[in-house]
Amino acid sequence: MFVPFIRRLIIMISYNGEKCIVCESEFTDSDDIVVCPDCGTPYHRECYREKNGCINHELHESGGSWMAESFKMKIKKDAVKKVCPDCSFINPQDAEKCRNCGSDFSGRECRKIDLSDDKVVRIELDADADYFGMNPMEIMDEGSGITIGEMADYAKNNKLYYMLSFRRLKKAAVKFSLNFFAFFFPEFYCASRKMYPEAIAVLILRFILQIPSYFEVISQMDTMGFPYAAGIYSNLIKFASDHAFSPSVVNTANSLDVALRVVFSLLANQIYFRHTVTKLKKLRKQVPDYLKYRTVIKTSGGISVVAVVGMVLIQMFLVSTMIFVLMLLA
Repeated sequence: MFVPFIRRLIIMISYNGEKCIVCESEFTDSDDIVVCPDCGTPYHRECYREKNGCINHELHESGGSWMAESFKMKIKKDAVKKVCPDCSFINPQDAEKCRNCGSDFSGRECRKIDLSDDKVVRIELDADADYFGMNPMEIMDEGSGITIGEMADYAKNNKLYYMLSFRRLKKAAVKFSLNFFAFFFPEFYCASRKMYPEAIAVLILRFILQIPSYFEVISQMDTMGFPYAAGIYSNLIKFASDHAFSPSVVNTANSLDVALRVVFSLLANQIYFRHTVTKLKKLRKQVPDYLKYRTVIKTSGGISVVAVVGMVLIQMFLVSTMIFVLMLLA
């Protein structure tokens, strides 16, 4: 019963307008047509006999199936999507309204993307899945074979953000990715992500750039709401006033500090990417057992509140030390 059904299905398929790949003539209803039992490529019976079988070797090697040109065109058309200018939702090409926010596309220019293009990468995210629907075995570092799953487990907090950032950085030619927290608090960002050498380096550099501003603040303590400053710290205030930096130096130092934060915010995710890969390489050597290694990753990464508190204390120590030295000099 099953075989006759298959025969009827095959007979119902029309190959009109398609071409035999042997003689390159279009098929008509009167042609005697046979198809390859493996890939489905159609031939004139005589052409098939002439070649002693199917010659569509490319399909056989790839394990694919023959597809009519009209169907290929339909797939190509369906692959082109319309992006909503308001919410960036991807809609069918012929959509008149956004299926997500309901925006009307009439008279509006909407960006289109071709999902059949190899350069377009589309990810279907699943909020309930461990890795949000992404393949955890995707290789992120070719030399070591570190995967996105390992890096996500190490990042631990804000996992989705870093998975998307890491994938984008791996494919991008320019390794820039804006990180707002790293712009406002670069040293604390590094400390929270356990990048301690980077945190100390940024803290010291920013402290040096802020010294002119510290002098300016100290020299104006008696006029800034500190009524007892003039009596207790009069020598300190006088010393800071006498050795105050010029406004141009203060402005230049502040501008350099802002520039430092801008550059660091653009490179922070890339720095964390390299930090994560380096740490995972070390952990692999230290913990050869793979199951134990995957468990250790989760406890080794994440964020450290203690490190942030430590950075605050170091910053307070540097400022206090500077004031102490100035008082000695005064």
